[in-house]
Amino acid sequence: MSNNKDPYSKLKMQLYLARIIFHIPNFIKLSLRLLKDGRVPFYLKLLVYGAIAYVISPYDLIPDFLVPFLGYFEDIIIGILCLISLVKLSPPEVVAGHVKAIDMENKQRYRFFR
Repeated sequence: MSNNKDPYSKLKMQLYLARIIFHIPNFIKLSLRLLKDGRVPFYLKLLVYGAIAYVISPYDLIPDFLVPFLGYFEDIIIGILCLISLVKLSPPEVVAGHVKAIDMENKQRYRFFR
């Protein structure tokens, strides 16, 4: 049996990760816009604010001083999952409107580089 792997799979993975990293500021802008929008349900906003309070609070499921790396990683994962759920569970038309607005802002800001 031969192992037919794509010779460009490592490069594809690196490009995929670079694309994700490139869009982090846009995702943060989208999350902030959704938190300010009145059309987004209150319980979703409460979920994000609860995650922020959890990350700031000194009490954790996995204490940072016992397992330093894992404790901080757990805080980051909880924050990211709450932001993702904010975007996924918000009304699609609200999210689409904010995505278009952010895209237009980026086009205006970076029109010199195009």
